[in-house]
Amino acid sequence: MRLKGKVILVTGGGRGIGRAIALAGAREGASIAICARTAAEIEKTAAEIRGSKAECEGWPCDVSSEEAVAAFIANVKKKFGRIDVLVNNAGVMTRPSAAWELDVKKWDYTLAVNLRGMFLVTRAVLPMMIHQKGGSIINLASAIGRMAYPNFIAYSTSKWGLEGFTQALAAEVRSHHIRVNSVDPGTVATKLTGFAGSKPESVTDVFVYLASDESKGVTGKMLSASSWKSEVR
Repeated sequence: MRLKGKVILVTGGGRGIGRAIALAGAREGASIAICARTAAEIEKTAAEIRGSKAECEGWPCDVSSEEAVAAFIANVKKKFGRIDVLVNNAGVMTRPSAAWELDVKKWDYTLAVNLRGMFLVTRAVLPMMIHQKGGSIINLASAIGRMAYPNFIAYSTSKWGLEGFTQALAAEVRSHHIRVNSVDPGTVATKLTGFAGSKPESVTDVFVYLASDESKGVTGKMLSASSWKSEVR
């Protein structure tokens, strides 16, 4: 019960990695708030968590919409009263395409969800964390955000931007005792990867660690789900 008493918010929590993180947090005693665009997926995951005797509530939300995010965070605050951990998991990836053939709408869509969405949700949560004098923000990174990878320029740009966001915000909110880190989960079997890779449940340990008080001295880091224990020593 390493997370007992904490409230964890997971975007994109209806399936895949987000669902696995929400379930792992619930097993460790946390109350869970989730959002996703698909109401049926949210309710299924929320019902599963509640079935394990943990508290959970979910709301549909398009994280790229400022109005939708404001309404979602207001609902979370009304239900739980606080947010201790934010996991910015919601993300999209379009089909591979050369940069000169990429449709502008697909570029805009990718950055709207992966980068703008992360900013909007984080901005809405931060006043609560500052008032609480602490919190942990965990952003879903990717190896594509640290190395050249052809034909995924929109996704790559969004993940490089995520790393810059993580580093800058970590420095900005350190004095408020808020930690900001990113996690590269590796190749995980989700809709994004065509269900190739490891099971989502296999990468949750690092998220539990960063959500817990065990990581109170860790901020501004990019951790790998496969080697994070050696990276935080």
